[in-house]
Amino acid sequence: MMATRHSHPQDGYEQISGLFISYKDFSDLIEALHIRGFKEEDISVLMSEHTHNQYFSPQENTKAPEGAAVGSLSGGILGAVLGGLTLVGNIILPGSGLLVAGPLVGALTAGAIGAATGGLIGSLVGAGIPEHEAKFFENALKDEGHILVVVHVLKTQVKEVKAVFERHHATQLKVYNA
Repeated sequence: MMATRHSHPQDGYEQISGLFISYKDFSDLIEALHIRGFKEEDISVLMSEHTHNQYFSPQENTKAPEGAAVGSLSGGILGAVLGGLTLVGNIILPGSGLLVAGPLVGALTAGAIGAATGGLIGSLVGAGIPEHEAKFFENALKDEGHILVVVHVLKTQVKEVKAVFERHHATQLKVYNA
């Protein structure tokens, strides 16, 4: 089992991000990270309100088979990570229609609220993601229904965690200094 970022702070951190279009790939990634010792405080998730409603709202048009995993894992890490997305008090970035859960919440909401313009892009740049990639992520979340996952890892964990993202079909896989 891998040590989480809280175990060896002297080693330094990286952030690994990837986009997911499939709910199954996304939920399988979260479970695989949990098996490797990652906790909800290591994982951030961003998605549009539309994507959230598609998978998590109790409506007739929801993706019940895909969303069923949330109910079965409600006591697990997926339920914990998505807790911020499924509670009444969703964290919605002002003016963006995007929901956020995890450690990026503070950086993203402070940046979005503090910026007269820029919203998500300015916030992601402030969190260490290059501007051109932040623009791409914003479009992928809003226009294409992707789910963005960002994991804080020790530098010694980067290779293994990247492989986990790849096994679960992440696109736009990136590593950033934390």
